[in-house]
Amino acid sequence: MAERNVTPSMMVEAILLTSRDPLTLDDIAERLPIRADVRAALSDLAEAYEGRSISVIETAGGWCVRTRPEHSDLCRKMLPKPFRLTRAALETLTVIAYFQPITRSEIERVRGVSLAKGTMDMLVWAGLVRPGPRRQTPGTPMTFLTTDAFLRQFDIRTLDDLPGIDEMREAGLLADVSAVGMPSPGGDGEGVISPVEV
Repeated sequence: MAERNVTPSMMVEAILLTSRDPLTLDDIAERLPIRADVRAALSDLAEAYEGRSISVIETAGGWCVRTRPEHSDLCRKMLPKPFRLTRAALETLTVIAYFQPITRSEIERVRGVSLAKGTMDMLVWAGLVRPGPRRQTPGTPMTFLTTDAFLRQFDIRTLDDLPGIDEMREAGLLADVSAVGMPSPGGDGEGVISPVEV
């Protein structure tokens, strides 16, 4: 039996299929035993997967192979149960995503309710949120930021791809933040934190 020629696309496919996490172009290039045009190989793969049950896509953190949404129910039964967020945790995560870096007290002001102690712990434990730089204000409170795992969890490539603030208000996940005066990230006490540009 004749040996099949191994193309760069085939090698990139093998790398993506065996990686648990998305890979950047540099990550893929480092794993290849030869020099190759990784972007061209990915383009060839994406084209080859058209019309199939899986696709090659670029997501937060790099490139990966994903099941197409219309086939996801078939696979979901075989996977461990997804991490479920409470309504309070989802609202808190939304506020962090739009106003990061943000302190605990600022989150409470935007949501209009006190933040339960376990809510932030759960988000950090799940890897969706991480501590950010301390705010240079009295008490130097810790700020919080979202992670790449947050982007992957919600299938968002970058924070620029977040839905608009009006959409989030309609969904009940953001209060009317226009009236909420919050210190700017610089900590000078003047100005208001601007939401992520969307």
